[in-house]
Amino acid sequence: MHVEDLLRLESLDLTLLWGGPPLLAREISGVTATDLEEPGRFLQRGEIVLSGLVWWSTADEEGTADRFVAALRDAGAAALLAGEETHGAVPEVLVDACRRHGIALFSVPVHTSFRAITDTVYLRQWGDLSRRPAAAPYALPENVRGELSRLLADGADPDTLLTGAVGRLGTPPCYVLSATGRTIARTPGAPALSAAEAAGQLKAALRVDPDASPYGQWFLHLPGVVEVPPRMLHEIAEVFAQYRQGVLRREAAVCGAAAELHTVVEVSLGAAGADGAEALGEVLRHLAGHRFAVGNLTGGRAAAVIATDSGSPEDVVPALKELWPTLHACDEAVLPTEASAPRP
Repeated sequence: MHVEDLLRLESLDLTLLWGGPPLLAREISGVTATDLEEPGRFLQRGEIVLSGLVWWSTADEEGTADRFVAALRDAGAAALLAGEETHGAVPEVLVDACRRHGIALFSVPVHTSFRAITDTVYLRQWGDLSRRPAAAPYALPENVRGELSRLLADGADPDTLLTGAVGRLGTPPCYVLSATGRTIARTPGAPALSAAEAAGQLKAALRVDPDASPYGQWFLHLPGVVEVPPRMLHEIAEVFAQYRQGVLRREAAVCGAAAELHTVVEVSLGAAGADGAEALGEVLRHLAGHRFAVGNLTGGRAAAVIATDSGSPEDVVPALKELWPTLHACDEAVLPTEASAPRP
């Protein structure tokens, strides 16, 4: 996306106050909103800068304007979008400063929010990236990828991770679902789904980790019609693949400790074969409030150690029986590896 494209977005209603063709041809790398008088150290090259001009003072109007715009020039900013609300209009001295330092300047009317500009720019960027040759490695902006990496490193819960991943899209209803319809994560606006309802949506969802077994697979699902570049969906799926691997490592540590116990509750899965423990674990995750560890016994049977308030696992058996049909369907279904529902 280039600076001149901002003028073509009628919904933003921006006005160009100064800037010739070379400045308008600059490519936009991102968006930063600031009201610091000297914001240079917080800017990245190629960003457009949104400012409400709170920093500007009539006491030293020319000096404050010059320092602000010089900081934008030194940081390599692509353009300045100045809000009209604080002062009623963009001060003329700011126009002069932008002319001296070679920064394109737009005025932002009161009825256009900075959030609307930010969302519009990033959505346009994602659309541009999805149409570029496959050699372009990313669809998510750098700041979004960095934030998701930080959330992963900080051990954020899956709901927070998913909301952060789709936040620039206006946080549409979105889910991460297991192969048996367990809801691992959903955005705040997404209604709760029963396991049966969720399982029925998997054919329209994107696999999170293609290397996972049929029982351990997770899926990314956007049920509505949302314009999302396919590569963006795959990047979000990769984030949850990393999260899933962390979950598996933690569970493996628990299972290692549980293996020292001599009393286990055995459940034969027959056709589950070598994936029996993973299949059993997926079913047990539907039982909120119960701690468990799973493993394979000699002879190929899967077994679980289940901690219950009553001291007996008998109260969980009825719930487990309801899930067997869905579990066995995982091994029979041919699930897609590409997203077939949300398309740009």
